[in-house]
Amino acid sequence: MDLIVKDFRVYHISKKLTRPLPNAVYSLEYIEHVFLELDTEEYTGVGMAYTFNPDQAEAMKVLVEGYCRALRGKDPAYVRRYWNEAQGTMGGCGQTGLAMSAYAAVDTALWDLIAQEAGKPLYKLLGARTDTLPVYGSGGWLVPQQEMIEEALWFKSQGYTRYKLKLGFPDPREDLRRLEALRRAVGDGFEIMVDVNQGWSVKLARQLVPELKALGITYLEEPLHCQDYKGNAELARASDIRICSGECLFTTREVFELLRLGGADMINPDLMRCGGVTEFVQVCALAGAFRVPVTAHVLMEVSAHVMAASPTGGLLEHIPDWWAGAFAQGPAVRDGQLTLQNLPGLGIRFDQDYIQQNLYRA
Repeated sequence: MDLIVKDFRVYHISKKLTRPLPNAVYSLEYIEHVFLELDTEEYTGVGMAYTFNPDQAEAMKVLVEGYCRALRGKDPAYVRRYWNEAQGTMGGCGQTGLAMSAYAAVDTALWDLIAQEAGKPLYKLLGARTDTLPVYGSGGWLVPQQEMIEEALWFKSQGYTRYKLKLGFPDPREDLRRLEALRRAVGDGFEIMVDVNQGWSVKLARQLVPELKALGITYLEEPLHCQDYKGNAELARASDIRICSGECLFTTREVFELLRLGGADMINPDLMRCGGVTEFVQVCALAGAFRVPVTAHVLMEVSAHVMAASPTGGLLEHIPDWWAGAFAQGPAVRDGQLTLQNLPGLGIRFDQDYIQQNLYRA
């Protein structure tokens, strides 16, 4: 008997972060979650999206509710049909952006239901390559230097072997001084990754890459605007540091341009901006065709399922504060590795106390 979508619940969660997090272009004080529980008679599938603005999250919640109303009485198995239909409804407001991010929560919940009915973890249903993936500690915001170093040392104490920090001070020499101090603190054999959050020009990036290489940096994320495909390609050709980009691109259409022009040695797509599991699988397959490694941008607990079944998927990003306490059930990081659970579906359940404690109230 086919599964049928019966009901749903959508929550806007507003979580105050432990401390403000500034980078080269903005500063965060809250993360705004949109959580979905999508019900059939037997199972509940979950999906999620996020933003950093409460008004955007409220709009996202309304969009998710609309998509879910259109699914009542339907079989979750026709997940690609529903993805295409949702694209059609976005025609008047844009087929990426907020509308696509909201649909990601719905698409993810549908895949959770499909895998639960099959009695398999999603990564096995997709055709697993592994069940264990490396994770890097992500942080290093433009906070006082000692705070950044203490964070890196905490990740190292937990068994992580990689740490990513932000660059983007008005004076790049400050970035370089912080990198030197961090290397002294963590020692050799611990990879330092850097992220500019699209804050540099091509000219500045080309000036600074040799300085980064001299400090042992081999991974440079989003040095340029994500849609400056030509500039990213120029930088990638000129640099012998790995250039990673893609987290702010939407669906295969935008990622294809980056890959076609050779604008990244590695991509870090965001499952939400891809529109959920359906398109994230396609993005990873596209990267595989170009033989480009994939590292997922946040949403680790869901992204890991797709990465574990992807031809070039591997590294996961973990920002502990953003989702801390949100899950009553879910995979955990141990010694810098995430091992997916052998549970049907995503293996994730939201913590209802967390939801009630952090519900958004305008």
